[in-house]
Formats: sequence, C-alpha cells, structure tokens
Amino acid sequence: MSEKTIPPPAVTQEYDIIDITENDISQTWVEVCIEDSINLLVNGTRVASLTITPRDLEAYAYGYLICEGIVSGIDAITAVHVDYPDIFAEVSSFSREISPSQTEIRSSGCVGIKTTWAALKEPLGEGISLDLQTLFNGMRSINEHASLWKTTGGTHCAVILDQSGNVRSAIEDMGRHNAVDKAVGTALLDGVDLSRCFMVCTGRLPAGMVAKAYRAGISVFASNTAPFSTGICLARQINMTLAGFVRPPRAMIYSVPERIRLD
Repeated sequence: MSEKTIPPPAVTQEYDIIDITENDISQTWVEVCIEDSINLLVNGTRVASLTITPRDLEAYAYGYLICEGIVSGIDAITAVHVDYPDIFAEVSSFSREISPSQTEIRSSGCVGIKTTWAALKEPLGEGISLDLQTLFNGMRSINEHASLWKTTGGTHCAVILDQSGNVRSAIEDMGRHNAVDKAVGTALLDGVDLSRCFMVCTGRLPAGMVAKAYRAGISVFASNTAPFSTGICLARQINMTLAGFVRPPRAMIYSVPERIRLD
C-alpha cells in the first residue's frame, strides 16, 4: 500500500542550558523537540505544508487525508511515498475538489484545506458505550505512552482505545492536530474499526479537532484540558460525546453524556 524510504531525521536535539531553580543555578544539557516542515502532495497537488515532529509520516498522511475529509476512507488511498520533506499520496477519488486557491493557514502552523465545519451535519450513529473508569484509564494511558514529552516537555499525545480499553494506537507530536492525524492513520493501517473506539488526547479541543475525530468515525473524544465553544457546538451538532478536563477522578462531559456509564 506504500513504499519505504530513508527514515526522517531525529526528533530531539541536545542543548546546553543554564538551569535556574529556587535553590541553585547550574549548567546542564537537555533534550529539545525538533520542529521541522513537510509538504503533503495529493495526486501531485500540494494540499498541506506544516511543522511537525518528523516521524510516523506515513501514518500522518493516511490520518490527515481522512481527518480533513479529503478522502472518505482508507480504501481511496492507493499509495503513500515519503521522500522527506515531501509526502506523496495517490488517491482514487476526492470527496471534494482541491486546488491551491483553497488552502488556508491553520492555528497549528499548518497550511491546509479550507473547510467549513458548519457543513458537518450528518450525526454519528449510536457509537460506543463506556464505563467512566474505562475513560479514566484511557486518559491515564497517556502517561505510559508520552515518552517524548517526559524527555522534552514539548509534545502532545493522542491515544486510540477500543471499547474494552485496549490501546490500539498511541502517538506523540509537537502539534495536537498532527498527533490526532497520526494516531488515526496508525490505527487504520492496522485495520482497526474506529467506530468501535474512543480517543483521548492532550491539548484543547476546538471545532477543528472535533471535526477530525468525526471524520474518522470516533464517537467519544476526550482531553485532559479544555474544549472551545466551537468544539462543543460541533460535538452537539454531530452527536459526539465530548469530554474535557478528564483528570481522574474528575471529568466534564459537554455533549451526549449517555454514552458514559456513570454507575
């Protein structure tokens, strides 16, 4: 389904710094996240240029194409080839026309496809039902998979779990949008049915993040921090369960709470 090529560069770099604390001033070395830029080309047309953590780029391409609504499913992607810093994707059909004039600047540092969230009106189906403890355990799993964050403090993490709480994909990236795309792409490449999964992540949840989960078919989406008004409005419109500030034993459910079994 894809071609292999030379691995991208390292994801961290070591720097010497002055470390100032309450009781001491010292010179030390720290690992810092590398920020790099890639271009995504679909059937020869550039559709995205963004800053990214330079790994899991094949998974990123699959996830981005689906989460941004460029294709309706993984079967429409016929090939992905990474020739760093360019990612070339071949697709059999578009769900809408793409042209360079339709690109826009995204808050995540991305030039992407121009979309309207108001157009997302078809509600999700029944979706899954979760015990509250399963949701809490899913959020705790971020601590197990955020190894790059533990080293650098500079990444976001997205984890996709099945209804029983088994981790199906876990990805870190400097951008929260990228982490979601990569987690979705990784799961799809492994044949995971995302309609039977939920996703937890770090970072705020505006409408753009909610739209990504929606297009992937995920019905329960949670973060350890805040949603925005646009994210809540969209989640209610599309019948998605949206939870924020999920920090056990606390959680705030903003839409479709009946999917979470509170007893």
